[in-house]
Amino acid sequence: MNDFIFYLRLGFEHILDINAYDHLLFLVAMSLPFVFKQMRLLLLLVTAFTIGHTLSLWAASAGIIRFSSNWIEFLIPITILLTALHTLYWNNSLDRKPSLPFFVLAAFFGIIHGLGFSGYFSMVFPQKSIGLPLLYFTLGIELAQLLVVALVIVVNSILSNVFRVSKRDRLLVGSSIIIGILVPVLITATKAL
Repeated sequence: MNDFIFYLRLGFEHILDINAYDHLLFLVAMSLPFVFKQMRLLLLLVTAFTIGHTLSLWAASAGIIRFSSNWIEFLIPITILLTALHTLYWNNSLDRKPSLPFFVLAAFFGIIHGLGFSGYFSMVFPQKSIGLPLLYFTLGIELAQLLVVALVIVVNSILSNVFRVSKRDRLLVGSSIIIGILVPVLITATKAL
């Protein structure tokens, strides 16, 4: 039971850690276009992201994937930027039922984000029995992600229904803020390559 709580909490805090705000930015960028009636679709996208994240943690800790941490630190803000740009310019595609590549892309972005955490993950998790700790950690991640997207959905719905902010304006402001936060991160990551 102690292991369950420890790894669940570690996963939960991994998402909500303000010092590792990349996950939060990604989740907010992905959630901006959605309102309550689209919650099921958003939850499927978040779960696809989590599956990718978990697979990369497992593969990196098992030594299957080797990577340059500088490239991963560059690719993580790129995934957020692409998500924010998609939200900003191509959000009408979310009014239709997304195709399988949309979910595959969310999982791929999860793989990249998971690789960014895999070094720390390998130090904390036991190498011999990674299965259950990884499951508990993943549950913590998913719970925290659901909390974040639920908060974004509530804010989106309040802005749209109470304050009558148009979807276009909401996406323009939200995506622009995220892109503005990413610019210095990308500059720093590019210099490290």
